[in-house]
Amino acid sequence: MSQPSCPDAAMYRAVLSALPDAVVVVDPAGVLLFRNAAAEALLPGGIAGLGGSGDPSDYQVLDQQYRPLAPPNLPLGRVLAGQSLHDEELILAVGSPPKTRWVVCSGGPWAGAGGALLTLRDISAAKQQEASLLQQAFYDPLTGLPNRHLFMDRLGQALARAHADSQPTMALLVIDLERFKIINDNLGHQVGDEMLIELGVRLLSQSRPEYTVARLGGDEFAILVEDLNSRASAIDLAEKIYAIVQQPFLLQQQQVYVSANIGVALGPAAYQSAADWLRDADIAMYQVKAGPDQGWHVFDSSLRVQQDLRVQTEIDLRQAIDRGELRLHYQPIVTISNEEICGFEALVRWQHPTRGLLPPSEFIHIAEASGLIIPLGWWVLAEACRQMQVWTEQYPAMAEFTVSVNMSSKQFSQQHIVERIQQILDDTGFGANRLKIELTEGVLIDHSDSIIATLEQIKALGIKLLVDDFGTGYSSLSYLHRFPFDCLKIDRSFIENADQDFEKLEILQSVVRLAWNLGLDVVAEGVETPRHHAQLKALRCELGQGYLFSRPLSPAAVEAMMTKKTTPLSDLPAVTQPT
Repeated sequence: MSQPSCPDAAMYRAVLSALPDAVVVVDPAGVLLFRNAAAEALLPGGIAGLGGSGDPSDYQVLDQQYRPLAPPNLPLGRVLAGQSLHDEELILAVGSPPKTRWVVCSGGPWAGAGGALLTLRDISAAKQQEASLLQQAFYDPLTGLPNRHLFMDRLGQALARAHADSQPTMALLVIDLERFKIINDNLGHQVGDEMLIELGVRLLSQSRPEYTVARLGGDEFAILVEDLNSRASAIDLAEKIYAIVQQPFLLQQQQVYVSANIGVALGPAAYQSAADWLRDADIAMYQVKAGPDQGWHVFDSSLRVQQDLRVQTEIDLRQAIDRGELRLHYQPIVTISNEEICGFEALVRWQHPTRGLLPPSEFIHIAEASGLIIPLGWWVLAEACRQMQVWTEQYPAMAEFTVSVNMSSKQFSQQHIVERIQQILDDTGFGANRLKIELTEGVLIDHSDSIIATLEQIKALGIKLLVDDFGTGYSSLSYLHRFPFDCLKIDRSFIENADQDFEKLEILQSVVRLAWNLGLDVVAEGVETPRHHAQLKALRCELGQGYLFSRPLSPAAVEAMMTKKTTPLSDLPAVTQPT
């Protein structure tokens, strides 16, 4: 191999040979004049692959999209043509099967002597690290699916293409698993992770290559469908996804069942931003959670109005707790046999500054979803105990009256719950034996393993424990044996039309007998007609509450009633319809 002729050639060769970058020098015909050790290692078989002369090389040069470069675009050919290259990234596909190496090329014509010089730096390690960082930044490490960041980017790109090219309808589906938290808590996070991985596989099985399937976080997934034929196609996909989620998951040799809530938002005409589109799909998905008549819901503009109201209600509710806008009303609980009041259930109301007195149906679900149910729940308990103690001192006839207070699942997630209850009793002076705490079956499902010890401690204070809405949840009978309850509250759905529905009557009789056998009291909710009353009396149900006896009363109304000690229930304020 000939070398450049100049007095300092040996020195130049020594310097170039010591460089970590590959260095190649060619004459005007592309014949190799010099290459250093790094070039020999990087370019097996010579320089023909770069566009120089010689035998075919053992590598091929590709662009950044992994496409082979045509001969005029090869780096040596370009510098020999007079171009200068500066840090251009290319790929060398070496050997068979090819192993790719990323390189940065710089070089240009060799002024004065003719020919050209080219340097190549191997950046494969840096590219591998970059790819790893990109994987971490844009892909979910558990499922391997695109994460929220990448999905939002693709959603934005899809919107831009659609608006530019007037593309047809697209659909965005958001999928959320129902009661996934229970699986995590009861079966462990490893089982939960296995379920999420399997769900990702199932979603991909229902998708075409051009769809984007992503995990947005937690148990929430999303699918972007472009070039949609019609609204019916989106609904068909939602139904297929709902069906495959319903199928059992075989996890650690046991079958686990969940269901899905699927929100669908059709685009792109109505949207200018990806965030707005995802927001509406989320709104539709939460509509399924609020009323799960079917597993999917398609967004329409009326839902946004509801969502705006919900957001404003949450903002107002945060302020309501601080501003003292919450109120308690008290619904009498009576002894069925003689219709005498023996206690109350404390029911929260909200005196909204512009919307008036709001029933719990207007805001409790928002409090639950936002976490505001925790401070709200503690306020209700403290206020009910305080008010009952005040009345006890004012009206001796109320000395034995009890008060029932609902506690939410989120309150039972807190630490030191027993100490908090004890502190409220100490601060108000109200007797623990007159306090009844009501729990829904949902609380027991959410905390089935951890709650038993907590309930035992609460009961040890002297507080009575009630199952609210008994019969509407799951495995009701098993809870009665596992948990230390004192009383059942029969849901109003079993009372309604029981005198005309033989099956309901049979259930009602069975529940009352079961309570007797377990030594539990029974409270019937929703007693609204004399027939209801007569039926419960015949069944020897001890306690009842409902509009037949009294609507929930404001504190002033309770005080007016107690002032007239002999006033029968029939003389209490008339009730036209439940509110």
